[in-house]
Amino acid sequence: MGMCLRTLFIVCLSASFLGSSGQTSVSFAIQAHQDDWQLFMSARVIADMQAGAKMVFITLTAGDESCGACSYGGGGPFFMGREKGSVYSAKFAADLTTGTAPLDPPTATTVSINGHNITKYVYKNTVNYFLRLPDGNLNGAGFPNNNNQSLNKLRTGAISSISTIGINDFPPLTPTATYTSWSDLTNTIRAIINAEKITGTQSWIHSAHTNTSTYNINDHSDHTNAGHASLAAVASGMAWVGINGFMDYQSSAYGANLSDNDHQNAAIVFGLEVLGMTENQYQNDFSSGHQGWLPVELFEVIRNPSGNAPFAPGETGEGHSDNNTEPSLAKIPMVISIANPTTVNTDIMLSISPYEPGELVTSIYDATGKKVYELTTVIKNRDAVTLTLKKPVSAKGIYLVKNILNNKFIETRKIVVE
Repeated sequence: MGMCLRTLFIVCLSASFLGSSGQTSVSFAIQAHQDDWQLFMSARVIADMQAGAKMVFITLTAGDESCGACSYGGGGPFFMGREKGSVYSAKFAADLTTGTAPLDPPTATTVSINGHNITKYVYKNTVNYFLRLPDGNLNGAGFPNNNNQSLNKLRTGAISSISTIGINDFPPLTPTATYTSWSDLTNTIRAIINAEKITGTQSWIHSAHTNTSTYNINDHSDHTNAGHASLAAVASGMAWVGINGFMDYQSSAYGANLSDNDHQNAAIVFGLEVLGMTENQYQNDFSSGHQGWLPVELFEVIRNPSGNAPFAPGETGEGHSDNNTEPSLAKIPMVISIANPTTVNTDIMLSISPYEPGELVTSIYDATGKKVYELTTVIKNRDAVTLTLKKPVSAKGIYLVKNILNNKFIETRKIVVE
């Protein structure tokens, strides 16, 4: 079935040249339920964060298991315990990968995305969006308590709209929203991706594989439809976003392939999701069969990214376009260090570890996408080389430094010029 665990090539990066918030790229985990990324993709998520990525979690359903906004006798709505636990999981991953002192757990805010109110939490290098749509049941039939709504019915046209679970009895837990079509939902996911992107970089989506015949056999309908939503969100004009399709339920049928450390991290982040339910006085389900998924992580690369995220919609400056027509280039880490911040009319020093000999083109773009500097260097071997960019910038601002090697490999970094 072509299963693989994609290896990560990590380069130690100096914090001095990271983006303004400390991240060099953005990855997205798009899942149906609050515990899906912890059970099926935590090693990939944490590896991305360790390599400098901001991690954006987009959880589509409330994971309410037919309850809607009800309480099964616990301390508040069942789905809120799961949501709280998912935020705890992200907090642990952030504290682990940033190496900074833990802060208080984040509080929920409400943001408007594509005309819909969505709950959002921000903590260090993580962002959580919870759309709180109804749990659709294993087979996609939905539950009577939620008017039998489901993601599968919305995608297949069996229903024309889907609404967030009713939470009017708990005013602090609003917002509510109605998505009037499948495209309305996927366009909202697309808008979140664009809102969280880092311009001039590539991104990855991690989500459930949509192949249920030979790969994600007997998977939960909500899982599969989260994968379909991910594909649809970036199907047009978003070539800079790659997609990894993960094996969910079926993965427990295979042998463990995670390292002891990755397995331990998976157990911790899932355990923290369970802790959220425990705090809301719901039964602990850590040992209810979920443990079989924790030592295994399998996925296929569905699509590699090409080109880079544009600076802004409508901007077609040199080197950037809304159509992402830039040649398909493999993103690799080449820059070892760069002085940041720097000042106007001063030299910029780059230390680069090239992937192969050949021609290296180093360009600088301003915030509109206009090229303001270019240097071509002949690379004789794979030894690290120091480049001197002679007074390349004459005005303060944020700039993008792009290195393209042999018109095949690309590396980009933001710099702040003061």
